[in-house]
Amino acid sequence: MLTQYRLELHPDRPCRPRAEWGYRLYAALLEQMPAAFGTAAHQDGRTPISQHLTAGDGALRWTVSLLGTACEAAASGALERLDRICLEKDGILLTVRNRQRSSVADVEALLTLASCESGLHTLGFRTATAFKSRGQYLNLPSARLIVQSLIQKWNGCIAECPIEDEDGQGTDALAAGLQLRSFRLQDRVYHLKGSPVPGFVGELTLENRLQGFPRQLADALLVFAEYAGVGIKTTLGMGGVERLNR
Repeated sequence: MLTQYRLELHPDRPCRPRAEWGYRLYAALLEQMPAAFGTAAHQDGRTPISQHLTAGDGALRWTVSLLGTACEAAASGALERLDRICLEKDGILLTVRNRQRSSVADVEALLTLASCESGLHTLGFRTATAFKSRGQYLNLPSARLIVQSLIQKWNGCIAECPIEDEDGQGTDALAAGLQLRSFRLQDRVYHLKGSPVPGFVGELTLENRLQGFPRQLADALLVFAEYAGVGIKTTLGMGGVERLNR
């Protein structure tokens, strides 16, 4: 159901990598996949692939999450075969030297992971993260914006177990039970096709004070965040999330 690849990429010459390369990596991946996937994948606002690029220690780490069995069937083969990626615009050749794969089999397995959580969730926002409401970009997080984003992504890829919340009251109830304990954030702009999108990066800790199944569901959503990303344009490299207290 949820499959995540982490590819270590090495450039063929010294360079100054940018998170925005994630958009070009996604385009390169689409070239290796069935032609119809790109069109079908973005119907109805669904985002079955979440991916982002980070840099450190002389190498790049490309994290690609496949959300749902259909997406895994379409994309996993391409990710297993991929050994070189050419970023023609920058004149950079990236070589894959290490490839790791992890997966969560189904909703039951995700809920089992969530049951092991302490109730404290520290999320590291590794690439610029933003939300959008009424046509405006929002570059400051809140528990409600995070929960709303994750529910939308969950319902877009976990069709067998949707979270029903037509009036938004469920989102409000879950968000009200998540207390912001600490944060360390800074603004960050993500450039897409020449247009700057304002966002933020950094770390944020939420404490889950809910009880019963709502607590388990909130924990599961925050575990899911590492696969789905948070906010807008996670398919294009924004909103990359790493859980720091696993």
